[in-house]
Amino acid sequence: MNLFTKGDFGLFEIDGLDERMEVIRERIQPKFQYLGDEFNEYIHKQVDFEGGFHIAQHRRRTTNPPSSTWCSHGGTSRGYKKFPHIQVGINEEHIFIWLALIDNPKHENEMGKDLLRNQKNWNNLPEDFIVSKDHTISEVLECTTENVRSTVERLLNVKKGEFMIGRIIPNDSDLLSNQDKQLAYFKETYDFLIPLYRQLLTVYFSNE
Repeated sequence: MNLFTKGDFGLFEIDGLDERMEVIRERIQPKFQYLGDEFNEYIHKQVDFEGGFHIAQHRRRTTNPPSSTWCSHGGTSRGYKKFPHIQVGINEEHIFIWLALIDNPKHENEMGKDLLRNQKNWNNLPEDFIVSKDHTISEVLECTTENVRSTVERLLNVKKGEFMIGRIIPNDSDLLSNQDKQLAYFKETYDFLIPLYRQLLTVYFSNE
């Protein structure tokens, strides 16, 4: 098993694009690939969609090293950002596992409006779930009804609005010292997100 440890967060102390990317490729991307091998087919069987699996390569960067790196379950072989997708990544503060609508996906308005109309798949998530409105920062919000609604409304009304909902593993979590419990936590989180992922995919494809 090859999952995350507390030592992985040290990569964000490394200066230089090439130097940080070398560590990401050697230490972090194999962990993403493990998650893809373990769960991608499982996730997409639950939603009846043969989604792809992607690992961010950060090829457009020329100077600044990435402040986070991630993988995604979803989309097609051509990409994932135009689709709702499940994303796993790491920044200096935590590992994130969330369902994401980022970078103005197709049918964004239809999906956002459906989230506001049909709340059952996000309104009863466990208390430790979180919400984020910007995938480029590490700040997260509690998954309250008010926070989810305001984040979705921002998605609908602000050009750069985004919506992410899921869980985090803080950089001091005991899960980072127990691979079996961490793996179970990933699966449990995916299972909580799958109904919401299915909801968004249904809206997405009904508008294709």
